Amino acid sequence: MVPLHARPPAGVSALLLSPRWSSITLALMLWGLALVGHLLFTLSLNTDAELLLFPFIWTVHGLLLTWPLHEVVRRTEGMKGGGRWLLAGLAVMVLAGLQALLDARISGWVVHYLMPPGVGAAMVVRTPQGVVDAGLRISLLIYFWVFGCYAMADSLLLSQRRLIEAQNSAQRAELAALRLQLHPHFLFNALNSVSALIVTNRLKEADATAMSLATFLRASLLANQSAMVTLADETEALQAYLEVERIRFGDRLVVEMDIPEDLHETPILAFLLQPLVENAIKHAVAPAARRVRIRVVAQQSGDRISLSVSDDGGGGPSLAAGTGTGLRNIRERLAATYGPAGSLTTQSGPEGFTATLTFPSAG
Repeated sequence: MVPLHARPPAGVSALLLSPRWSSITLALMLWGLALVGHLLFTLSLNTDAELLLFPFIWTVHGLLLTWPLHEVVRRTEGMKGGGRWLLAGLAVMVLAGLQALLDARISGWVVHYLMPPGVGAAMVVRTPQGVVDAGLRISLLIYFWVFGCYAMADSLLLSQRRLIEAQNSAQRAELAALRLQLHPHFLFNALNSVSALIVTNRLKEADATAMSLATFLRASLLANQSAMVTLADETEALQAYLEVERIRFGDRLVVEMDIPEDLHETPILAFLLQPLVENAIKHAVAPAARRVRIRVVAQQSGDRISLSVSDDGGGGPSLAAGTGTGLRNIRERLAATYGPAGSLTTQSGPEGFTATLTFPSAG
């Protein structure tokens, strides 16, 4: 049984799970807004067109200075108390001052060496004491808010990513625990069958049962606990399980499978069908003295896949509730993987018992 590689998450989740790209995207957005503001302000002055070069220069070294701030936020993520925010605040002030000084220095160099004579600009404020150059102060204010907003937003993105990773880890652990609960039940029944065959000196049948059991357990142990498998692989593992149970029940167990070939590559959670078939064998085949037929059917309707396991054993009130460990675990695994889109429904009647799995197709 070969597990399928999980698809990478799409959309916002993928962005949050990639700290490097989320930080780059955030920086581009903030400095893009600052660039637009600078350009609009420069155009409103009706001054020389050459001055439109300055906002692009400021934006480039602003982006370069944003990376050290990201490293400060990332490396202090585990700090407790106010120490993290104190360091981030200091980094914001230092980088804002450095950005403003670079603005002045680089702009002065460009004006001196690259611009035509007479081209230049300065922002001044008239006060009772005279004219004051306010450009550096206004730049400090602007860049303090740009770097400050980046630090807060980047911190939230990193925290959100950690939360998503923790939730995914918890979900994987939960799925692994739910699946492992199923194996002891099956192992008890299978080993009990082998023991009975040995006691009655049916050694060839005992050997065949042990080999089928080994095949099934190998498929189970090699399967990734949280990965998907194809429906064909799931059916193959189910066949190995049925070989064990056929030796146990003989002609009383008849299994029919209706799996369309075009659904063989459909990805599903591993070992969803086996507990349903085991449930049918336990409640329909084991108590019956006659032959019982179990049908496994796969169907697709639009973007929905349904897998049903039914028997003609006559049903029973205990089955209608669907409260067994196997059925409960399947419901929890479906909910953990597909949310409300995955379901397990059961129906019991005079004709027998039917369990139907429904979940979205991968296509």
